[in-house]
Amino acid sequence: MTHTNSTEADLEYLRQDPPFPEKSACIVKCLLEKIGIIKNNRYSNTGFMTVVSPLVFTNKKKLEHMKTVAENCDKEVNHKEETPCQLGNEVTTCIFKYAPELHFKA
Repeated sequence: MTHTNSTEADLEYLRQDPPFPEKSACIVKCLLEKIGIIKNNRYSNTGFMTVVSPLVFTNKKKLEHMKTVAENCDKEVNHKEETPCQLGNEVTTCIFKYAPELHFKA
């Protein structure tokens, strides 16, 4: 938040569906980098599975679903940078498209 001069108000957009405004997208991109879903400015299929596996490992059907989500996003995420934090929107849009249950709306 400090890096982009974001405020608490910028966090409120994250309760909605992407795409998020630029400052909010930057917050998302930073968070996704911290947990390994974005590595080297690219979506990481392996990073996504590392994060979600503990949530679904006891349910084989859900685990297979998350593998499909990871593979679909690996193919679909657009890595062209029109804005510095667009990748935050690209990744969340894809994940929520295939796994809306991961969107923690208010």
